[in-house]
Amino acid sequence: MSFLRTSARLTILFTLGLCQSVVLNDSAIANSLRANSLVSLTNIQLAQASNVIFVSPNGSDTNTGLSADQPLKSITAAISRNLPSGSIVQLANGTYSSETGEQFPIKLPSGVTLRGNPANQGQEVIILGGGVFVSPTFARQNITMLAENSARIEGVTFTNPNPRGYALWLESAQNVNILSNTFTRSTHDGVFLTGETSAVNVTGNIFTQNGANGLSALGTSTGKIESNTFDNTGFGIAIGQNSKVAIASNRITNNRGGIVISNLSMPSLRNNLIANNQENGLVILKDRKGQPTVDLGSSASPGQNIFQNNKQADINNASGITIVAIGNQAEPKLIKGSVDLTPPTSPLTPPSTPALPITQIAFADVPKTYWAEAFIRELASRDIIKGFPDGSFRPNEPVTRAQFAAILSQAMNKPNVRSGIKFTDVQPNFWANTAIQKAFTTGFMSGYSATTFRPSENISRVQILVSLSNGLGYKPSKSTDVTLKVFVDNNDIPKYALNSVAAASENRIVVNYPSLSLLRPNQTATRAEVAAFIYQALVSSGKLQAISSPYIANQ
Repeated sequence: MSFLRTSARLTILFTLGLCQSVVLNDSAIANSLRANSLVSLTNIQLAQASNVIFVSPNGSDTNTGLSADQPLKSITAAISRNLPSGSIVQLANGTYSSETGEQFPIKLPSGVTLRGNPANQGQEVIILGGGVFVSPTFARQNITMLAENSARIEGVTFTNPNPRGYALWLESAQNVNILSNTFTRSTHDGVFLTGETSAVNVTGNIFTQNGANGLSALGTSTGKIESNTFDNTGFGIAIGQNSKVAIASNRITNNRGGIVISNLSMPSLRNNLIANNQENGLVILKDRKGQPTVDLGSSASPGQNIFQNNKQADINNASGITIVAIGNQAEPKLIKGSVDLTPPTSPLTPPSTPALPITQIAFADVPKTYWAEAFIRELASRDIIKGFPDGSFRPNEPVTRAQFAAILSQAMNKPNVRSGIKFTDVQPNFWANTAIQKAFTTGFMSGYSATTFRPSENISRVQILVSLSNGLGYKPSKSTDVTLKVFVDNNDIPKYALNSVAAASENRIVVNYPSLSLLRPNQTATRAEVAAFIYQALVSSGKLQAISSPYIANQ
């Protein structure tokens, strides 16, 4: 794995891993108040007076683009108008792709702002696709967008699904602002900085589910990477060559690796949360030319980074020299290599950064009118449940105990309450072994006996409710008879499950379709029902927002 296969200069190998547009300056606002004086202006003159171009996937590139009811269809058409510096292209909700007329890569001119919806990191403003770009520093690549000097990108979701696809590329660009976007599902990187890129500002973005890295900074790139979320995105951040970026107040979690630093780069790290990564939280590598100079904190300027629960090491210093890391929180047993780690004098507070994105996912067999559509959509958008390769979800298929354990593993992050156990019917190489062990040690599931789990057996609705109540520690607060009498088939509830089902009902975990009063406790749970139960459990534990549904019991 390497930053780019075309780079012969890197000897350390690792994987690098919209919405209607309104641009109004003060002059335009004033002019709009004097509308009668503008009637003689041509459409082009009006556009120049207000620096506004409207774009919507539902528009037409034959429109003027000068008002919200006359939007262009493509960003490509808007940019082709030779927009002056200071212009804003405001994108309407929707997906911008080759099917809507985009020609990739899109080249965002100097000083132009591309704006979707910064309030939600562009969740519904999506640029999808990529095209060939010949980089002066990394040869032929496939990228979604190239940003020039002083460009500004905010409130947009970028995805490049093409082979070795990069979303946003900066090649020797200065003063580019990348704010409140989502970079997701590109096959390589979300953002790539190279050449003499300088003074870049990457703030408030979400990087998730990219194939190689969330962000790579190479060349002599400088700037700040601040208050972003890098979650489940290959390596969160990769720094190499002679880059001098400042990495501050980011949440870098659940990746293959948190941060990889190599070559002669000189980054600084302050106030980051680097946790729950599968390999190293931070790894520092050397090559034949030397090693990086990493600023992890000094007596005058403590690092205040929090390293926790990284699987192999919190800090893995393979540079061959001692790294000074004063004022950071890390587990000494998870430090590899020579690190001068002086802990902080008081507990550190994790940085506050954007919530994880909601990537809209639709399944062919789950129409919007389907009773569990919202539950399924919300969990799928968070990668808690998945569909099938043919684009279906198969909501009415039964769920096995092993499958339920796997969903629990994705949805619930609870501390262990007991030691693991070896089930004779769950082999160590069984696909769900890890998930089953997690479900057991966290108290969500138990075996049928001291030695068996029955992973291939279908799981019933009542078993799921018992599992969720037990794992979340819920107990009934009033008489179970009172709580359960709303279910006309309450006599079918096994005695061992009465308290757990009552507690689940009190906490609004029970979802009954098609009849709210019919619990059907002993019926096999379907994939749709499991999605509803899991979602409600996450709501009850404060992890997700409530969904309006007429099928939630005890509302």
